[in-house]
Amino acid sequence: MGQDTKSPPNTGRITENGPLILHGRIRYSAGEGAPAAEFTQVALCRCGASGNKPFCDGSHARAGFADAGRCTRPPGTADQASGGDLLLNAISNGPLRVDGWFELTTTDGERFVCGDKTWLCRCGASGNKPFCDGSHKKTGFTA
Repeated sequence: MGQDTKSPPNTGRITENGPLILHGRIRYSAGEGAPAAEFTQVALCRCGASGNKPFCDGSHARAGFADAGRCTRPPGTADQASGGDLLLNAISNGPLRVDGWFELTTTDGERFVCGDKTWLCRCGASGNKPFCDGSHKKTGFTA
């Protein structure tokens, strides 16, 4: 019998007043010339205050970040499976682009599939958290 080589699904879970926890085969490139890092789980900053962006360092508690962890406008649903690699690309002074498919669960249990490209808010000011709505431009977010 052959082995099942299918990877487990990629998943994301939004936490109330805290980070977005992403599980899967995750690759992160810190920029041109920097070596890529590989993870199976990351906590992504949603408040914009982390000193280790795009990763959470617990600054949301000190900054008083408040977000219920629900989605006002989820991305369109798709039939694509939520597997394969996820590539994290932090856009300079902007959102975190996630290339790849993953299933996102909100704090109220809603589930939907995100992909092929998903733009996540890093500044904490989006009116459509956890997704970017361009608010980083208005707030002067830098990272």
